[in-house]
Amino acid sequence: MRVIPLNLLTFSELSVLAALAFLPLYHDEIRGLQSCRMVTHIVLMTIAAPVLAGWLRKRVRSATELAGMTSLLTATALQAVLFIAWHSPPGLAMAGQGGDGVMQATLFFSSLWFWLAVFNQDGKHSWRAVAALLLTGKLFCLIAVLLTFAPRVLYVSGAMAPNLAMTVDLADQQLAGLLMITACPITYVLAAVVLINRWFQSLCDSRSDIASSALVSENVS
Repeated sequence: MRVIPLNLLTFSELSVLAALAFLPLYHDEIRGLQSCRMVTHIVLMTIAAPVLAGWLRKRVRSATELAGMTSLLTATALQAVLFIAWHSPPGLAMAGQGGDGVMQATLFFSSLWFWLAVFNQDGKHSWRAVAALLLTGKLFCLIAVLLTFAPRVLYVSGAMAPNLAMTVDLADQQLAGLLMITACPITYVLAAVVLINRWFQSLCDSRSDIASSALVSENVS
């Protein structure tokens, strides 16, 4: 049973993520570089990437299946490594020195590959997609918790301090963490729940078909 990608993004999810995207614009006192970047990450990785992956699977099915059928582990690992690397002090320092576009592009394309791989896990392989979604969501939420509850600013290091544009105050860092910890369960956990529900439903349907066939055979005999 194939997963229908666009159905994984419900109306409520898109509404909440749209509200998150506009939140920093109405909080000038806490709006900052880190929170605005987090909004961009959320839009690219949890809206644009899965929607584009769903569209590509409909338009270029053979190529996307080849790209994502057996590469779920690699795609999951690459997305996680890039996200952690870009959110480390050296990664943010590189982004602040003109690498912001590179950061957003690498995160987007790694996320696109991840969603293609998730959507291509069907039938008995659905548990792989569920595991990848839950692990990804847990990792991102752990980083978000660190940003939200850290008692001090984490991203002002010796390499970043001379660059005033890279200075992140505590309120900005906490807002970025709150945005992230809100978006992760909505996206990755919700997608995993939908996949589990469809997986169980397909198992129930297959058992019903077997039972019906057995009953027909018994009546014929």
